Amino acid sequence: MKVKITYLDTAMALIEIGSLRILTDPVLDEAGTTYDDGVISLEKTSAAAISPQELGRIDAVLLSHDQHSDNLDTRGRELLARVSQIVTTPEAAQRLGGRAIGLSPWQETRVVAADGFTVKVTAAPAQHGPDGTEELTGTVTGFLIDWDGRTAQGPIYISGDTVPFAGTAEIVARVAPVGLALLHMGHVSPGPDAGIFFSMSSGEGADYGDALGADVIIPLHFDGWKHFSEPNASAIETLGKAKTGSRTQWLAPRESLDLEM
Repeated sequence: MKVKITYLDTAMALIEIGSLRILTDPVLDEAGTTYDDGVISLEKTSAAAISPQELGRIDAVLLSHDQHSDNLDTRGRELLARVSQIVTTPEAAQRLGGRAIGLSPWQETRVVAADGFTVKVTAAPAQHGPDGTEELTGTVTGFLIDWDGRTAQGPIYISGDTVPFAGTAEIVARVAPVGLALLHMGHVSPGPDAGIFFSMSSGEGADYGDALGADVIIPLHFDGWKHFSEPNASAIETLGKAKTGSRTQWLAPRESLDLEM
């Protein structure tokens, strides 16, 4: 199966599997937009990578969570209105209503293209901060995408905004190896001296990608916002020196990677 991954902005990627077009975490607002999401004041620093019109047909959105604007912003919410299939957390599905399907960890659903091609989407555990911060940050999810006839060693895995925790160890135990891992990084922090982080660092991402046995690793959620604490140059250097360095593909906005899976 031909698979095409196009990195767009933050954690937004277009995943094309055969005829099926899946978008993750839509972020479409312009640079300078600010949001007050409660835990951290957010400011977008990167220009919008693409317009909703340029995106074209989207068959489904996989939304890791709806409560933080760096994963679903104002124009991203508007986009959801024209998407027939939305898969997210149970809490986000209740807030979004309509066509949103909420999955708890290890629950699954089917996403179908217009021509009938179908993939299985499974919710994967994710935790948006250290143990004890779940009430503060809210529920998040990762995803596994699989389909009949897959030739890669394992499915596509999307981490969602997570830190290493018992759930990521469970994913390694139950799923590894994976064919492709899209890992949310950025080492999000509420401030330079806070000592608390809400997403993976590049070092944690490298270790996790290695544990997953991923054929290919594509970093997401690493740039474009003031609250991302790890500079890109440092992250690129760290991942380049890691055991997974040769398997890591950094994509610029609107850059694509073609795979056979």
